[in-house]
Amino acid sequence: MPSNNSTSRRTARRRARRSTDKRIASLVTREVVKLIPQIVAQVHSLSNSRTPEDVKTEPAFLYKHFKACDPMPFTGEGGVYQLLQWFYAIEVTFRQSGCPDDFKTTCATRVFQSRALDWWTAERNKRGIVAAYALSWNELKKLMREEYCPPHELQKLEDEFWKIKQDKGDNASYTARFKQLSLICPSQVDAPKKAIAKYIRGLPECVGDFVEAAKPATIEEAYQLAAEVNDKRVFSGFFSTNPVTQARQAIIIDSSGESTNGSSNDSHENSSRDSSDGSSGNSSKDSYDDASSGSLDEASDDTTSSRQIQPNRKRKEPSVEEIPKPEPLRSVPVLAKRAYNGSHPQCLRCTYHHPTGAGCRYCAYCNKYGHLTWNCHFGPQH
Repeated sequence: MPSNNSTSRRTARRRARRSTDKRIASLVTREVVKLIPQIVAQVHSLSNSRTPEDVKTEPAFLYKHFKACDPMPFTGEGGVYQLLQWFYAIEVTFRQSGCPDDFKTTCATRVFQSRALDWWTAERNKRGIVAAYALSWNELKKLMREEYCPPHELQKLEDEFWKIKQDKGDNASYTARFKQLSLICPSQVDAPKKAIAKYIRGLPECVGDFVEAAKPATIEEAYQLAAEVNDKRVFSGFFSTNPVTQARQAIIIDSSGESTNGSSNDSHENSSRDSSDGSSGNSSKDSYDDASSGSLDEASDDTTSSRQIQPNRKRKEPSVEEIPKPEPLRSVPVLAKRAYNGSHPQCLRCTYHHPTGAGCRYCAYCNKYGHLTWNCHFGPQH
């Protein structure tokens, strides 16, 4: 009996230990499961915070990075267009240097010079250094527009844009000014068709009609086409003010005809005198032959001696005072020509208006434009 009791006790102790171990293991497992996500998160955070040796961190932005991009200085003396041009240039420099937004005002004001620097100094003293440099880039641009783009100046530029015209053959200056005013007054050219129509209205009639007939799709095509047509007009002398090149407006009176005729008359008189002298000599010689044959040698000797003694006759050279001066240029009155009101453009070859695909009216007989061969007034049928 005692042996059985001891055995049962041992068995109960073993079972109690096993149950206790299971409870401890379950508790440990539960705690480990709870701690595993936290451990994993900490491991990930530690691995991300550590940078490898081959990866370099980007340095902080400094003013020398902005200065290395060679920013455009601003003096405040070029008017509205210079201000807008500086805005575009400095924004490009911001992108190139990677300038942050909170540092743009500081970098932009560092390139002020002359009048602009005086204005910014007064503005900084009025607002305070901290408040002045705390302004955003858009706020700084608004202040600069109020200072350098007053309403009356903008009104002058808008009036100029309404009345802009090309001056004779200077198409390059007209196009450059048109682009400047387009940036300053965008409301007048807010649509592509509106901009093209306004640009064509400012061109000369001989250039604008051709550009309008071509119907450019963009304003850049209108710029290029107008430049090509204008160069051809300038090369042909259409815009020239020299009356010598304008055959329809002036002619040159040739006054050399009198001097030529006078010289021809002088030569004719000299030749007639030589011929008369020769004929008189021959007649005298014949009379000597008829009178007596013995006096032939004496007559011949006398004529040869007279010829040797007689000096050679030369043409009289006109003096400087006798040379006729050319008459001044006389302008031919230009008759009023009725303007063309049709829809066809003016041809650059024959200077007449006809459809673009049609050929020019050219005469093969007189080699002139404006009429055909069968209608020529100098043809064989006339």
